[in-house]
Amino acid sequence: MIIFFLPLDMDVSKIVAMDCEMVGTGFFGHKSELARCSIVDYYGNVLYDKFVKPEGIITDYRTPVSGIRPSHMESAVPFLTARKEILDILQGKIVVGHALHNDFEVLRENMEKYNIWDTSTDRTLRSIGNLEGYRRVSLKVLCERILKKNIQTSRHGHSSVEDANATIELFKVFEKINKMSGRGTL
Repeated sequence: MIIFFLPLDMDVSKIVAMDCEMVGTGFFGHKSELARCSIVDYYGNVLYDKFVKPEGIITDYRTPVSGIRPSHMESAVPFLTARKEILDILQGKIVVGHALHNDFEVLRENMEKYNIWDTSTDRTLRSIGNLEGYRRVSLKVLCERILKKNIQTSRHGHSSVEDANATIELFKVFEKINKMSGRGTL
């Protein structure tokens, strides 16, 4: 379920941000599977950050984007264990993220069971960033335009902790604008 309105006095302990990194499995690595998940709280504190061993055989690490390397899989948590740990954290929370449908897909979880706020679809952020005419907007571009911050600059791939923190920062911008207008948080 996508949230459209929250009270101005929302309990921030119920808000978390999640980002996942994926690797490719199967023929030519076309199937995406979870390889790392990071969850941060409203203040950016890391609640969860683990490498996850996919059930399929990795045929494409996607390192330039994912940052995942074979060495990360040596001590990775099995998928089913990680999935349970992650879903236990998300239960009863508002989940913030960017293009969360991808993250929930690799978790094999129906995101309609969760309250979510997605930076990739939020119209207020697009307006603030002067991006209304764009079909898709990356997290990197949103951060450059709105937060005046560069993310995803490492030659070693993305950091899911950095990306989760970026989405929480964008949520706070959205929250501030809506509180100032008296409309509530979402």
